[in-house]
Amino acid sequence: MNARRHFSARSKATSGCLLKSLGRDASGAAAVEFALVALPFLALCGAVIQIAFQIWATQNFDRALQNAVRTIFTGQFQLDTAGQTDPAILLAALKTRMCGPASTPVATVFNCQNVKIDVATASSFANATAAKPIDTATGTWNTSFGSNYKCASPGTIVIVTAAVPFPTFFNLMGLNTRQFTSGSAAGSSLLTSTAVFRTEPYQIVGGSPCPSSPS
Repeated sequence: MNARRHFSARSKATSGCLLKSLGRDASGAAAVEFALVALPFLALCGAVIQIAFQIWATQNFDRALQNAVRTIFTGQFQLDTAGQTDPAILLAALKTRMCGPASTPVATVFNCQNVKIDVATASSFANATAAKPIDTATGTWNTSFGSNYKCASPGTIVIVTAAVPFPTFFNLMGLNTRQFTSGSAAGSSLLTSTAVFRTEPYQIVGGSPCPSSPS
């Protein structure tokens, strides 16, 4: 009977020592702490990379559009395409000014083949409104965007809007950068660039470079 009581007391003491030892054991603390912070840390890194890459792409996109619209600003584009009234051909020519010809394309971060451009004119800067590339109801391209071209005569206020889908590599931390929710560009974000300016009073030789057109 005494032996049994002695054994029971000894067992309780051993168990108590093990519990205290386990409570003081910190050998796996680093692994547990890393498991707790790993996912938020990786999500933060992905968000930083996505935002940084998108800012870089936006700057590259802006620069490409500015190079193209400068030819409209000076009237060179209108003079080079004088007599042409097909909006599709004119927009394709402007896109070539932006991205370069197929034989010698300009190095860009975005995919030039997917670029859409819209050119409009306005009676005043107050009335100048940029076209909307995306139909928010459908989550895809606005059907009218990328098909409008208004020729700019000397001294005309012009609104040029360009847009292109841009891949979303990381969509963590609720960034909600995916504007395209359907269609061929579903899951992509949107890069847009808009230029509003008044054309120079460029010199017209011969007939007007902006004949009446169906656009």
